Amino acid sequence: MFDDIDFSPGIIAYNGTEFLDQEDIFQISYNDGRIIIDVGWYRKEFAVVIIKDFDWDNPLMEKRCVDLNMLYDLVQDCSEYVREIRG
Repeated sequence: MFDDIDFSPGIIAYNGTEFLDQEDIFQISYNDGRIIIDVGWYRKEFAVVIIKDFDWDNPLMEKRCVDLNMLYDLVQDCSEYVREIRG
């Protein structure tokens, strides 16, 4: 689903995109897990969060949507943001 998004130099840590109704859908890890993009389904909406230094209670960014096309755009935006903050 996110095959044409450039996540470099991130590593895909989890890819469950065949199950879009599950809490854990997709996760990319940067800097040995110090920055994570996490995608999941939460009740009635998708959530894309960026986590730094394993601080899940205070994400750097959190975006939500219900539309798959919007989800793709949010994941792409988050990937670009992570590349910017990594320098």
